[in-house]
Amino acid sequence: MRPRSLSFLESNEMRTLRSTLTALGIAALLATPAWAQRGGGMFGGPAGLLTNKSVQEELKLDDKQKEKAKELAEQVRTKMTEARESVAGLEGQERGQKMMELMKPINDEANKALATILKPEQNKRYQQIAHQQRGIQSFSNPELQTELKLTDAQKDKIKEITDETNGKIREIFTESQGDRQAAMEKMIPLRKESMEKVVAELNDDQKKAWKEKLGAPFEIKYEAPAN
Repeated sequence: MRPRSLSFLESNEMRTLRSTLTALGIAALLATPAWAQRGGGMFGGPAGLLTNKSVQEELKLDDKQKEKAKELAEQVRTKMTEARESVAGLEGQERGQKMMELMKPINDEANKALATILKPEQNKRYQQIAHQQRGIQSFSNPELQTELKLTDAQKDKIKEITDETNGKIREIFTESQGDRQAAMEKMIPLRKESMEKVVAELNDDQKKAWKEKLGAPFEIKYEAPAN
């Protein structure tokens, strides 16, 4: 009976994981090295990234800013938890779509709050790091689409690439059966390949603007969790 019970729990856990990732926008989480390396480093939304020590050091945050960032991240996580609970009765695409609708105002509000915590030059660098973490998901942002002056044809092609990537990510997670390291090793090259495909759709001016949006490459460091 014990092995059967364990098998049931593992199966249940995988279903819950896939359901949660779908509800939160699977690609938005899994296409980032933050999620791949820490199993959910972006669950705190925009403010969650700002609580990372290496990011704080890169932005040269003072103690007061760090405390405000921590408070904001906790508020965002609470709201995200409430949002997930509110769609618990939904399934599949309906759940994912509703969750994304609920998360947009949460993230928009968080971004506005971050602008009051950070100095202009800090906020600029933070946005660059955030774009690096989001990868191709950044191109689904209407504001970025407007700034880069994407044509409708480009938007459609980028969406096609993104949807294809999302499908491959789901396959990776299904095949990995909860092995985060194995999933990460497959997602990193997929992420790079997908970005190359998207950038190839941009003209020279758009490529230059996107490069400026990314800024200097930055690798987020993660401390080992306390035992």
